[in-house]
Amino acid sequence: MKPLLLLASMLLPNIAAATDTFDERVTTARQLEESPEGRTYSRVFYAAIGEQLGTAMRQCFPPESTSDTDRFTVVANVLSNGTAKQVEVRPETKMSACFRDKFAGMHFPSLPSYAGANGLPVFIDWNIKP
Repeated sequence: MKPLLLLASMLLPNIAAATDTFDERVTTARQLEESPEGRTYSRVFYAAIGEQLGTAMRQCFPPESTSDTDRFTVVANVLSNGTAKQVEVRPETKMSACFRDKFAGMHFPSLPSYAGANGLPVFIDWNIKP
């Protein structure tokens, strides 16, 4: 538990900073996700939103269409009320922006104890395969 508290104390300023760049937010989310507690929350997170993610991908990247990107990353802060804020996507294309908007409307599971006051940064790297 102490390593997590140390990691959280080092990252909390980043978690709370609404002005961080996209890359800084992804880095913070990645570091949190790679901790033992972060891996535990990731399983809960993806189990809770897996179906929503699949629906969003099918709607935004229909199988009969040609994708306008090969890969994209979405980053957001998940809040304690189950919503997301500061949802961003790179690169932003018509299809990845569609996914960003769908992601912003999802309902997320309860946050772990180490989440900051401004929520927990999360990210997803997507590779689009034809």
